[in-house]
Amino acid sequence: MSLPAKNPLHAVGRALLYLASFLLAWSGRVEASPALRYDWPLFTYNFGGLEKLPVAEQVSMLRRHGYAGLAVDIGSAAKLANLSQYEEAARQGADVRIFAAFYVLGYDPQTGFSRDWVQVVDRLAGTGTDLWLITGKPQDGITPDRLETEIRALVEYASGKSLKVTLYPHSKNVIATAEEALVYVKKINRPNFTLAVHTCHEIRAGNADRIEQVLENVKDHLGYVTIAGSDNLPSQVNGSEWEYSTLKPLYRGNFDLTRVLKKLRSLDYRGAIGFINHRIAEAPDVYLPLSKSTYGKWIQDLNALPAQPFDAPDQCTWHAPSKTWFVSNLGGGISLAKDAYGWISRLDATGKVIEPFWIGLTERMHAPSGMVATDRFLYVVDREGVHQIDIGRRTISRFFPIPEGKFLNDIALAGNGDLYVSDFFANRIYRIVPASGAVEVWLETDRLEAPDGLTIDAGKLIVASWGVLSEPGTFNTSKVGDLLRIDLVTRKIETLSREAGNLEGITKAGDSYYVTDWAAGKLLRIHAQTGRVSVVLSGLRNPTDPGFSPELGVLAFPQHTGDQVFFLSVDNLPPSSSR
Repeated sequence: MSLPAKNPLHAVGRALLYLASFLLAWSGRVEASPALRYDWPLFTYNFGGLEKLPVAEQVSMLRRHGYAGLAVDIGSAAKLANLSQYEEAARQGADVRIFAAFYVLGYDPQTGFSRDWVQVVDRLAGTGTDLWLITGKPQDGITPDRLETEIRALVEYASGKSLKVTLYPHSKNVIATAEEALVYVKKINRPNFTLAVHTCHEIRAGNADRIEQVLENVKDHLGYVTIAGSDNLPSQVNGSEWEYSTLKPLYRGNFDLTRVLKKLRSLDYRGAIGFINHRIAEAPDVYLPLSKSTYGKWIQDLNALPAQPFDAPDQCTWHAPSKTWFVSNLGGGISLAKDAYGWISRLDATGKVIEPFWIGLTERMHAPSGMVATDRFLYVVDREGVHQIDIGRRTISRFFPIPEGKFLNDIALAGNGDLYVSDFFANRIYRIVPASGAVEVWLETDRLEAPDGLTIDAGKLIVASWGVLSEPGTFNTSKVGDLLRIDLVTRKIETLSREAGNLEGITKAGDSYYVTDWAAGKLLRIHAQTGRVSVVLSGLRNPTDPGFSPELGVLAFPQHTGDQVFFLSVDNLPPSSSR
């Protein structure tokens, strides 16, 4: 394959055997297999003009436009009595259900909390409709302890009736956000008690930029999620505009609701999603079908396979028994997110993509990075630990969690079968003993200087360090990284090459280590004994972890930028140059 004359790699000549990229025999998007599908039922409220219609017509309209059901206001005795009409209308077909009924705790400063929730719980028991509990606005006498006592009594009473209760945060109420609700849900700690996340209320609370973190924080207690078209910043014109700017049809507003859906996919959320249509001015027969079609397009895109085999490819690993190159893909660009959107591509010995999404998407890998192979297994580093993949069966046969990991990156395999894993931000090396499943912090020291690439050579762990991080949580350095050699028995650290670069990945071929300098765009050759550094290639775009095939005499490495994989003949590499 010839390269354009202006390409900075034009001098590679015979060494460049081939280049695998998204251009190789790959076109169009492919729909995901059923195992990949996330298609959360979408329901709405009996608001937004629906309340002006007879109940039967409301339900008929929702059925006609493909909604799975609705949530019903039972905030008064009359509304509670009206619930039976919704139930009767829903029974006319199996495709619409009453997901929830919402109720506000009654409170009077003189008499305290009203116990009219008893009749609400009794009414909902056995119907299959959940109770959404809203705490109401702050008033004199509502203390956290009193509120907890009242909610606990309600939840325990509902538990005896097998009724699920979801705490419903609402702006300007005692409990305004999901994280505030989490405090009560965790304290009361009953299996029938969950909480809801509402995008409109979180955005009003200033959580638009951290909605993924909110969902992550409450994931273990998440009962419902509701969405609405919204602006990133609520309008400050007046109170009404402040409210309406976060309550729009799904096709309006500049807040990206697909962020919520992607995060729910990563959390493996299995519930329903509500569309809050409160006070929407457009006619229901206009905004309901358009919102549903918008939601349907988001779901279709979410479930479609990626448009190309490589997306921020991170490491190449050779597997001799199957004559396969495996390429890990972070997915979603250079992403560290736990988004269930990473995968492994499988290439043949010539670099041809033969299984673009070999494993990972269905298995919900987040951002697979470092890999190492045995005859039987491929070990893959992911954000939360290490996957053990049975290559022949193409299944994850085991997972080694590393919950304390900050940024797990690369992996190396020792002769005794132990695995070593680098933790970039924590300056740690973990050791995994697959035979027992034991995971331990093997070494932790600032001398590791953001350890990235790893390999094992002659009883030593070779560590390619990124450098001394100048700002926590960033990749900026006050000193570029060294190539370190650590004795596996004594854990003594030697410096093989000092300040070699922002080192990313490493492999050994012959008497040299081939190391990528991600920031400078270089492939380096470092002599395994002397530590002498020379530049093999420059002008690369964020090169990552290389792999070497002794059988082929070929070195392979990806580029994050450009979504490409290069294959080089080691014997034909151009002469090295000094740095």
